[in-house]
Amino acid sequence: MLSGVGQLEGGFPVYGSSYLTGSSHAAAVLSSLFPHSPESCLIGELEAHDDLLGSHSSSLRLVTTVEDLNSEDRRTGVLPHSEGFHLPAIGPDALDVLWAEHSLRSLALTWNHETDYGFSCYDDVAARLKPTGRQLLRALEESPLLLDLAHLNDAGFDEALDLYSPPVLVTHSFCRAIVGHPRGLADEQLRAIGDHGGLVGLAFVPEFLGQHGSVDEALRHIERIASLAGEDAVSIGSDWGVAAMGELGDPASLVGLVDAVGRNYGASLAEKFAFANAYDFLCAQLPLAS
Repeated sequence: MLSGVGQLEGGFPVYGSSYLTGSSHAAAVLSSLFPHSPESCLIGELEAHDDLLGSHSSSLRLVTTVEDLNSEDRRTGVLPHSEGFHLPAIGPDALDVLWAEHSLRSLALTWNHETDYGFSCYDDVAARLKPTGRQLLRALEESPLLLDLAHLNDAGFDEALDLYSPPVLVTHSFCRAIVGHPRGLADEQLRAIGDHGGLVGLAFVPEFLGQHGSVDEALRHIERIASLAGEDAVSIGSDWGVAAMGELGDPASLVGLVDAVGRNYGASLAEKFAFANAYDFLCAQLPLAS
């Protein structure tokens, strides 16, 4: 879940009315959806998500445009996202239907397994995208949907950057050079994301950050992402609500993390990490108004 927010206070226990509390509010939250079972389907998940937004309309709202981002509405803005789901059809018209009728705002080609479109980071690193994956990337060029490269294998990642010209999003990842885990991004991938105008959300999972999922561990990744992809590319990725967490598992810990970024690397990077980079990326990628 990508949160563009300066400070968070209070609980973050469930996706519901108490999703975010405190004096600051989220500019955007990327809500990850993925197959929980073989019979799961994207449309069913999105319909359930719509029901959730409706039942918690006092605290949650759908973000569709830059106008929504800039709204004075204090409710948490949500962008529904798909990780590796089979899409009912591929093409600009089909993606427009998913956007307009089913509220999909972002998608990834894979999750932790091979899909119709490509291979995950746990599969063969040299396996190229499948023909349907390349077809999907061509359709996404004409769509307002965001492209997320999290979980994708190395060859698929490189091919996607070659085929897809808009800036890309990596919603939740980390530096593979610091922690040698296949879910991380290699240094050359981080440089490529920076060259592509992309955004990297730092995940807080302990096995990704180092050992404890601590502020000190996170700082090492933030510094490396900023130095390789650029200061405009680093943001909050978390993965809250899905994975087991360590010291950064409590959203209230974000205050300490943001403060630590400021003390170590300056207020400008802290502001970019906590809010500005995610906001600027979404402003550049989302339609201006309905």
